[in-house]
Amino acid sequence: MLSQSFIRRAALLSSLLFFLLGGVVFRLFYLQILNHHLYREEVLRRFTLDELLALRGEIFDQNGEVLARDVEALTVYACPRVVPDPSQAAARLAPLLAEDEEKLRERLSAHTSFVVLRAGVPSSVGNALREARVDGVYWVRETRRFYPKAPLLSAVLGFVGKDRKGLEGLEYVFDNLLRGRDGYVTFERDALGHEIPTTVTLHPPEKGKNLHLTIDTTIQFFVEEALDRAMERTKAKRGVIIVNDPKTGDILALASRPGFDNRRFQEFPPEAWRNYAINMVIEPGSTVKPLVLAAALEEKVVTLGDTFYCSGATRVHNHRVRCIKAHGQEKLEDVLINSCNVGIISVAQRLGKERLYRYLKGFGLGERTGVPLPGEEEGLLRQPEQWSLLSIGAVAIGQEMMITPLQLLVALSSIANGGMLMRPRLVQRVTDALGNTLEAFPPSPVRRVVSEKTARLVLSMMEKVVTEGTGKKAQVVGYRIAGKTGTGQKAGQGGRYVPGAYYSSFVGFFPLPDPRFGVLVVLDEPQGEYYGGDIAAPVFQEVAERILRYRGVIPERAEVEAF
Repeated sequence: MLSQSFIRRAALLSSLLFFLLGGVVFRLFYLQILNHHLYREEVLRRFTLDELLALRGEIFDQNGEVLARDVEALTVYACPRVVPDPSQAAARLAPLLAEDEEKLRERLSAHTSFVVLRAGVPSSVGNALREARVDGVYWVRETRRFYPKAPLLSAVLGFVGKDRKGLEGLEYVFDNLLRGRDGYVTFERDALGHEIPTTVTLHPPEKGKNLHLTIDTTIQFFVEEALDRAMERTKAKRGVIIVNDPKTGDILALASRPGFDNRRFQEFPPEAWRNYAINMVIEPGSTVKPLVLAAALEEKVVTLGDTFYCSGATRVHNHRVRCIKAHGQEKLEDVLINSCNVGIISVAQRLGKERLYRYLKGFGLGERTGVPLPGEEEGLLRQPEQWSLLSIGAVAIGQEMMITPLQLLVALSSIANGGMLMRPRLVQRVTDALGNTLEAFPPSPVRRVVSEKTARLVLSMMEKVVTEGTGKKAQVVGYRIAGKTGTGQKAGQGGRYVPGAYYSSFVGFFPLPDPRFGVLVVLDEPQGEYYGGDIAAPVFQEVAERILRYRGVIPERAEVEAF
C-alpha cells in the first residue's frame, strides 16, 4: 500500500510538470499565434528569394527559320523632375530609342515622377545609354518575346501578354508547352546583410518546349504580298489565302486580312487579331460543285457519257434558279467547266438529298478541321430533314451552308489526294532545348470519301476549268493546273441576300498529274468586279507562279540544253 508521503510527492511533481508544460504551451501560443508576424518578418529579412524566369520555347518554320523567341531587352524610363534639361535629354535619347525628339521632350517635361520612354529596346543600346549620361533616365533589363519576321504570320503565331502568357494564335494554344517552368534561388543573410554562401539553394528555370511548324516562311511572304495587293486593288472587306500540301495536309502558308503586327498588337483593334481563315464562315458558291460531281460519280448516278441541257435557268419546286448564260447541250464535264447551275442541280437531284448531305459531310463541310488555332468555327450544314423543297438546288450550288475557308480547301484537297481526306497539319513536332523530339505529329488521314478513280476523273475536269472554262486567268504557262472558281452571295440580317455583296474565290492544285500544292483565295465583298474567275483567279496565278519558281518545279516540255 502506497504511503501518504509518496502520494504527496507524486502529486507535487505532477503539478510541477503540468505547470511547466502549460508554460511551454503558453509560450508557443504567444510566439506562433499572437506574435507570429514579427518573427516571420525577421526570417524574411534574413532569407532572400529571387525568381528566375524561364525562357519561352522557340517557334520555327519547316526550314528551321526562327519565327518567335525570347530576347533580352530594356525598358527605358525617366523621372522628369530629376531631368535638368528635357530638350537636351530628348536630343540625346531620340536616336538611341528611335523615337521622335519632340515627343520625347514632351514626356521628359511632364509634371510627374515617373514615365516610360520606351519598352522593348534592344539590350545592345544599354552601353550607348550609359555613355549618354542623361540624369534622371534609367532602364531595367527584361525578357521580351521577339518575332523576327513580323508582321509576317501574325494571325498564326499570335502574341504574348505582359504576364508572359500566350493570348492568341499558337502562343495561346501551346502556352503550357512554350512557357516552361520558372526557377528561383534562395539564400540567408547575416546580421550585416551579407549573403551566407553555404545557405544558397538554386532551383534553375526550365526553358519551354519548341514548336516546329509546317509553314514555309518564303511561301508565306509570297502569299501576304499577293493578298495585300489584292485587297488594295479590289477594296475587299476581308481576305484569306491558304497554301497547303494536299497529300499530307501540311499548311505551308496562311494569311488573313485585315491583319495586325504582333509586335505591337495593343495598337490594333481586337477585330484585327482574328484569323479569318478559320473563323469567317462563307457560302462557298460554285467551289462546292466538284464535291457534288464526285459524290454523283461515286454513287454511279451519272456517267461521263451523260448529257444535260441548259436553257439559262431551271425550276426547283416553285423557284427559278438562273445560270450565267444558256449553255445549251452539255456533257458531264461541261457542267463543271462552265460552272453550270442548271447541270449541277440536275446531278444533285439524281443523287438525292440524303446521299448529297452524307458526302458533303464526309468531305468535312460543317465540321471543325481540328487545326490547332483558337476560335475555329464549325460552320453549318443542315441535316436533310431540315431541308426545304428548294434546298436540293441551293446546296448543289453552294448555298444554304456556311463553311470556313480552311474547310473548303481541306475538302477540295481530298480530290487532289485521290479521294482521301487529310487533317490539316500546322505543327510537325515538339522538341526540347537540346533539339530532341518529344512529340511528333505525322500526317493524319481522316477517311476515304471517294475512290481514287472518281477523284482522278473530277481532277481532270477541274483542269479543263482552267484551260477552257471560268478559271482561265489562273493559268501558269508551262504547268498543268486544276481549279474551280466560286462566287457566293452574302446573306444579311434575316437571311436575305445583300444586293452587290459577294464572296469571290478560287481554289487550285498544281502541278498535275500529282499535285504538291493547293491554294485557296477568298475575297469578301470586293468592289467592282466580283466573279471569282476575274479577281480571285489572277491572285492564285501570282502565288502559284512564285511557288513553282521558288521550289524549282520544272515546267512541262522544258527544253534542257547540254553544255
